[in-house]
Amino acid sequence: MRAVALLALCLATLLTGAGANPLWAADIESPPKGSPLRTTLLNVARPTFEQEIGGPIEFVVSTLNVWGQWAYGDVKLQRPGGQPINWRKTKFAEDLAQGMLETEHNLFLLQEGPNGWTLVEHAIGPTDVAWDWWRQQRKLPYELFGAAPEDFAPTSRPRAGG
Repeated sequence: MRAVALLALCLATLLTGAGANPLWAADIESPPKGSPLRTTLLNVARPTFEQEIGGPIEFVVSTLNVWGQWAYGDVKLQRPGGQPINWRKTKFAEDLAQGMLETEHNLFLLQEGPNGWTLVEHAIGPTDVAWDWWRQQRKLPYELFGAAPEDFAPTSRPRAGG
C-alpha cells in the first residue's frame, strides 16, 4: 500500500510539477474553418482590430487554439475580399517605417466567462513574443500559443573572463 501511495505521489508530481503539465497539449483544440466556435472567437476579436486599423477587416488565421476557457489567435489582417491593408494609411505607419511592425502577426487572447467570450489582450504587429507575458500572468500552457517549453529554455552563456 505504501508503494502505491509513493507511486501516486510521484505521478502527481510528474504531471503537475516544474510549471508544465504534459496533459495540456492533449487538451488544446483548434476549431476547424467554418465551425461555430471558430466563427464566434473571430467575431469577438474583430471589432477591436477594426477599430485599431480603421475599417473592416478579415482574418487569415495562422493559429487559433482553445484550452478550457482560454482562446489564442495569431492572424494576418486584410481588407474584405482579400485586399491588403495599406499600413501607411493607419496609425501604425510610423511603426512600419521604423521596422517596428510585423504585419503578418496580430495576436489576441480571449477568455470565456458567464456571458460568453471576451477579448482580454491583443497586439497588432508585435516584433517580439508578446504572448509570453500573457502566458506568464495567467499561468497558461505554452501549447495554447503553439509553442513548447523547450522553445524558451534558457541558454547557457560563457562567463566573462572564463
